[in-house]
Amino acid sequence: MFQLFKLIRVSIYVGTLFLFQSCSSQLPSIWVLRDIQSLDAKVMSTVQWLKIEKSNVKFLDRAIKKKMGVYRKTNFPVYQTLEKEIEKINKSLKNIETNLSKQKKIAGQIRRRPKMKIFDNASLNESKTKLFSKKNIGISRSDKSERAIKIINALEKNSAGIIFNQQLYNNSLEQLIKIFKKEGYSLIFIREEVEEFAQELKGLIYERSKLDSHLDRLNLKISESLLASEESSYSKTILNLSQKIEGYSEQMNEFENYVNNLESIAGKECKGLVYVIKNDMKKKYQNKYYNDFLNYQFILKEIPKIVSSI
Repeated sequence: MFQLFKLIRVSIYVGTLFLFQSCSSQLPSIWVLRDIQSLDAKVMSTVQWLKIEKSNVKFLDRAIKKKMGVYRKTNFPVYQTLEKEIEKINKSLKNIETNLSKQKKIAGQIRRRPKMKIFDNASLNESKTKLFSKKNIGISRSDKSERAIKIINALEKNSAGIIFNQQLYNNSLEQLIKIFKKEGYSLIFIREEVEEFAQELKGLIYERSKLDSHLDRLNLKISESLLASEESSYSKTILNLSQKIEGYSEQMNEFENYVNNLESIAGKECKGLVYVIKNDMKKKYQNKYYNDFLNYQFILKEIPKIVSSI
């Protein structure tokens, strides 16, 4: 079943992954800033990112504590490798926090001194066309005061530091996952896993929306049959099939609600949002998700068949 589910997930994600890979090489290595509002937005998104990742690291430390103790006694090279990546993770978060603090201070300075004119007066349309351009992604220094240029340099240096350390942080997490996988374990970050599930759910909901025309046709047939005769076998058959479809709709609704609340559900089951588990094992919440996912797909195919059979 898990092999089948993997194939289904690949079909859902292939388009998204292709788009991401096509665009990732064009992403700027500094923040693209148009005005103070865009700076505030970048700061706030990084604050939120830092809050979530600090929480993840807290759960990570707790999740691998026992394994680290075991490896220290039985496989010291693995222990050293894990410890090295943990140090990189903590260092990256610290560097991001330092650069972010500097960005906050600069934002305050810009608000207090709007006459410095840090940002360019480019139109919104021009800004949009430059968003993914490798050229001119920084703020122009043309006709700017020495003080303004100094602030612009600081903004770009700090943002580059944040992006670079986020990349280092993500690389270290990937290394931890690879190390545990090599040792026969899966290192699971529930927040990231649930985000993937949520993206898969969006695809299913989109497919579900295509059923509206079939359901409209069913409702029309129900109305026509009831007008003709409520007691006829045809009417009873249609009503029975309608009840069956309603049951299917309830199952799909339940699955959607389950995924929307899955972070909390999984966190309670695993007593944290990061955990280590043997490669061939699954948690209860995962098994339920996989089974209900396949059932949802079955229903998407079954409803048109039912309506067509009437």
